[in-house]
Amino acid sequence: MDIFQTIVTSGQLIYHFLDAYAAHSDEARSLAARFKWDIRVLQQIVQHFDSKRLQNEGKLTESDQKLLQETADCARVQTQEWLSRTTNKVLWFHRRKELQSLEQELFEWTSRFDIRLVGLAPELKAIISPSSEEEGNPGSGKALCSNRRMHRVQALAEEVLLRESRNLFLEDIPESLRKTDLRTGSGFSILEFNGEQVILESRYFARANDCDLESLDYRLLKEDVGRFASSLNAIDSGVVSLLKCIGYFHNPDPERPSFNLIHSLPFLLSPATAPTLKGLITAESGSRRIPPLHSLDQRYRVALHLSTAVLFLHGSDYLHKNISSESVIMLFNAQNETSLKFPKVLGKPYLVNFELVRSFALGSHPMEALSGWKAKIYMHPARQGPRPHSFIKAYDIYSLGVVLLELGLWRLLERFQAELGVADLKGMQKSLVNIAQELGITVGKRYRKVVEWCLALHDDEDVQPALFVREVLSNLEDIVEAIS
Repeated sequence: MDIFQTIVTSGQLIYHFLDAYAAHSDEARSLAARFKWDIRVLQQIVQHFDSKRLQNEGKLTESDQKLLQETADCARVQTQEWLSRTTNKVLWFHRRKELQSLEQELFEWTSRFDIRLVGLAPELKAIISPSSEEEGNPGSGKALCSNRRMHRVQALAEEVLLRESRNLFLEDIPESLRKTDLRTGSGFSILEFNGEQVILESRYFARANDCDLESLDYRLLKEDVGRFASSLNAIDSGVVSLLKCIGYFHNPDPERPSFNLIHSLPFLLSPATAPTLKGLITAESGSRRIPPLHSLDQRYRVALHLSTAVLFLHGSDYLHKNISSESVIMLFNAQNETSLKFPKVLGKPYLVNFELVRSFALGSHPMEALSGWKAKIYMHPARQGPRPHSFIKAYDIYSLGVVLLELGLWRLLERFQAELGVADLKGMQKSLVNIAQELGITVGKRYRKVVEWCLALHDDEDVQPALFVREVLSNLEDIVEAIS
């Protein structure tokens, strides 16, 4: 408890400084509002555990002590050393440049804190004051607000949920979206809808004859897609590396019928393409592969963004089930200079390809057996074989580890065909861990350890958000912070 109180005290000092300076700086005004909200959240957590202690003769029960430790890990409140340094900067800054640097540090802290709140236990998320979510309140935590809205969508009564999803369903398909080829060779096609750029994703019927509008399969898939579309519609654009869904429709293609999700893009793209991470890694000029010309810090940031997206998705009670280097698109802002394009920069990553996504509550669905070792690389061994285990968060994190391995090496794992192509299920997992040793040379020991942890997850390991934050998110944040 002392560690929370220390941060509250330091945070209040920083807030009062920002509040005093707010009249002279828009950045400081915005930061003051955000920081005030962060400190209030920590105070509410302190009050919650204080009340628990009073109910138990001045001591926390064993379960509450465990929850307190998980909360400290998830919110990463052990960073009081950073707050101490920042407090000194508040008291002793001398130049405008130093103040700008301080503002940037505080902005990054509040953004990370907001994301971490998504991973808190439900009982703690419930005590955080809902008054912080008022529209237009610059101090509210956008990630937590989006997360709460997603939970509310899932908690709606079935008839209310159907009504919500119907508002997003398009009965008449606009001509601009009547494109059967939603993917290019190395990315997603960019289409136009209501004057903005969008991409489409498909959820296919198991069999072509399931798409009869009166069939049970049609109704069930429509409800499932509508539920997920409503959840993604609750996301604030730009908060996390997931795209906002603004609608969905039925595509009656006789060969491969589907429901298509419409995702809005966070900014105007230039060029108007959405290449996948796999597409960038394998990009060629003429007949030669384009060498990596970007700085390493960009790879670290991509890894951090993707890991944050997985935490947010799991914190919102969804499993992706299909994470690979083809499930990540890299977007380039049209307003950026020509020099800020690939291969000199990597762009902003977004997690897509939700064909298999499922809510925790719905459980796993059977899936077709994968053919070829290249597709199996991303799948945990427990999900393969004649009796696959039910899908759990650890399997998404394993797939994330494979993507981070390819990102770190800047090579697809297809180059290791001699080793991976002949390996059995457990042998492939061991081979990937062995291949990860090469990361120590290319991106460093700490990044390598993050990847190794993801790849070494056991068949039935229950990975709670606090553990994921400690082993993955915190380490990636430290790497990014060290090179900033």
